[in-house]
Amino acid sequence: MASSSNCRDCSPWPSRPRQPAGKGPGADGPFPQFANRFTIARGQHLYHQGDPVSGGFSTAGGMVALERVDENGVLVILKILQPGAFFPCSNLLGDVPHETSARALTDVSGSFVPIGRLTAALREDPSVGMTLLRLSSAEIRENEETIFRLYSSDLPDRVLAALMTLADETGDKDANGDVTLTLPISWRDMAAMVGTGPEVISRLLRRLANAGRLSFHGRRVTLHHATANTPLSS
Repeated sequence: MASSSNCRDCSPWPSRPRQPAGKGPGADGPFPQFANRFTIARGQHLYHQGDPVSGGFSTAGGMVALERVDENGVLVILKILQPGAFFPCSNLLGDVPHETSARALTDVSGSFVPIGRLTAALREDPSVGMTLLRLSSAEIRENEETIFRLYSSDLPDRVLAALMTLADETGDKDANGDVTLTLPISWRDMAAMVGTGPEVISRLLRRLANAGRLSFHGRRVTLHHATANTPLSS
């Protein structure tokens, strides 16, 4: 994973939107009969690393960052959860505290299943356990795919993929297919997200801009559809 030692406002590596248990964004998640609705403002935390697990979250709108601090105090950037995510599955199945922090990158809405209700349902209804196992399996596959992307993709592709993931939730597409967004993170944090440093990301952005792949001013970015396959100059 990528990391940053100065990351008060950073975001994690992206993951594609999920639809747990056949539910889509805007639904009540995989366990609607046990859930309470919630909303949280951008920048606030759903939970912190080390907190006791109080239940599971299913997002209907907005993006959530999963982050983790190592023993040296370095914040490790994991991924972005988009609408449709149910988390943290592994912590719900194990008697351990939260291993990550969950921070709202945007205003977030969704449903919350208290751990007591879920534990009781697991004892009484085998289908609840099977649903949670399927969600945990999806979470494991997604984590493996994240690792694979980090080690198999070229840096420009990782940057463009990360930007496109953010644009899927917060961007606006015009008639030409170009997508414009305002980053909810800093470029330093974007560098940490894709596994490089601020100087490298600065040079790469200029290369991407010169190739017509994107344009940017501050944190306002436009991804250009017509030049999506334009090769970068060496």
